[in-house]
Amino acid sequence: MFRVMNDYLSKVELVVNQEIYDKLNLILKDNKKIDKYSITVSFNNYIVDIKLKKFSVDAANTEFKSFTEKVTYPYSSMYLRYNEGERVRYRFVTCKEDKKAIYMDVIYS
Repeated sequence: MFRVMNDYLSKVELVVNQEIYDKLNLILKDNKKIDKYSITVSFNNYIVDIKLKKFSVDAANTEFKSFTEKVTYPYSSMYLRYNEGERVRYRFVTCKEDKKAIYMDVIYS
């Protein structure tokens, strides 16, 4: 799956802009299950670090699915999950028909 994700990323144009940043911030700021979060941009990649009030792998999965439901483009998307002890990391990419894509690491702890 890692190779599939990397191949997918090589075929799209990653986009980073203030509009996307603001949308991510709006989605996260009103979530009552989140203690705190940060959104960082690095090399056309959003890094979204989320501290849940009550962390578990199941809670992270539920929150990730809810989060991606709000940011996924209808054309295509994919993600990979890594369990890293006391946190879960998702690599997530979603693409429009014109091959402009959003790529992010979403980390729950």
